[in-house]
Amino acid sequence: MNIDDLKLPGTDTSVSESPVQASPAPMGPTPVAPATPSTQELPDVSDVIAAEQSAPVSNVAPAPVAGPQMTPFAQSAPVTPSAPSPVQTTQTEVAKSYTPVDQVVPKESETIVPPIPVPQAASVPPPAPEPTAVDPNLPPPPAPVAVPVNNGGVTVVNTTRTKSGSNLILVILALLLVLFVINIDTVISFVQKNIIQTNPISPGNTNNNNLVDGFIKIYDTNADYTTNDIRFYNFRKSGDNKLLINYSSEKNHSNVADLKLFIEIYSSKKELLTKEQFIVESIANSVAGVPYMIDVTDQIYDLAFYAKIVTYSEEDLKKQTTATCTYNNSTDNYLVEYKTIYSFTNNELTGYEVNKKVEKLHENKATTSAIAVIEKERDDVARFEIPFTYANNTLNYKVDLNNVNEGYIPLYSKGTTPAIVKINDTEKKWICE
Repeated sequence: MNIDDLKLPGTDTSVSESPVQASPAPMGPTPVAPATPSTQELPDVSDVIAAEQSAPVSNVAPAPVAGPQMTPFAQSAPVTPSAPSPVQTTQTEVAKSYTPVDQVVPKESETIVPPIPVPQAASVPPPAPEPTAVDPNLPPPPAPVAVPVNNGGVTVVNTTRTKSGSNLILVILALLLVLFVINIDTVISFVQKNIIQTNPISPGNTNNNNLVDGFIKIYDTNADYTTNDIRFYNFRKSGDNKLLINYSSEKNHSNVADLKLFIEIYSSKKELLTKEQFIVESIANSVAGVPYMIDVTDQIYDLAFYAKIVTYSEEDLKKQTTATCTYNNSTDNYLVEYKTIYSFTNNELTGYEVNKKVEKLHENKATTSAIAVIEKERDDVARFEIPFTYANNTLNYKVDLNNVNEGYIPLYSKGTTPAIVKINDTEKKWICE
């Protein structure tokens, strides 16, 4: 656009040849001269605005034009920018963010010129921060915590972060596993004692250690015998004619009598001295042994050397045997013939039959004394109402130890074993078979 295009008709377009030196514009708005009335035709305003926007920008102030002029726009001298104050900054930001409600509607004769877009420099990403050396002596930073985020009503958990409690849970589980393995026996015992109330009876599950032909030797703490999950060990004497043997079990037991377990006591010659059924109300799971006490006579207490745990069948419990012991003595005055037949059921004495005879060879004091012995015995059985026969100095009677009157003293008590009978009768010069 040429400056001449902006001249109004009838104005002088000549410019002085003398160099025009730009003088600093006064501060503030430039005073505008009042327009001189003129009858001349003015150019269209839209053409003037378009010409100004297309004209090159010049830093030199335009030369004064002679004659009456219209200054369409007031120009001011450039102002040196200064640092805005906080108030100005705030006002500027408010001005930028303010959106006018009332828009200026242009007239139909006016042409709206869109603003010229100003190219902006491409954004350059900031440089990546250099890695900072980590001091090994400092503690590690805390692990991020997964925080649930409510996204439109749906809870979203950021699973990309490590859970702070996961490692702690793993450590606790590992410790519990170690404790469980270490105390596995205690756990099993607790379950068996508190959950498994009784143990079913089974004839199997036998085991033994350091036995002598199946016998537990007295005072041998390394010998034991296990049957029906019950362990017997530490057979010993405790004084006062009491024999002790420990028992323990890793399971609970009830109705122990149904097991039909018997503890047999033997001599050093492995002769059965006595036996007793193992009966307790119940057996609780116990690691420590419980002593089982057996009361015996002085003789058995002295002879006890072995113990044996056995189980009897129904046939064994009913099995009957006998032992016959005889005594014969002959002198010049009389003949003595004694015979006792002992009856046993399952090796326990249940009764006996006595046959005694004195034959006189000569009538004298010795013969009379021999006959007086069997007569006294006859009177005793008669007093206790035991059936008997007596004739010609011969006595015969039977004793049922299951049915005797109170006060009667038998030859041997009920339950005496054949070994005790034979040992005692042999000492009296009897011969037992």
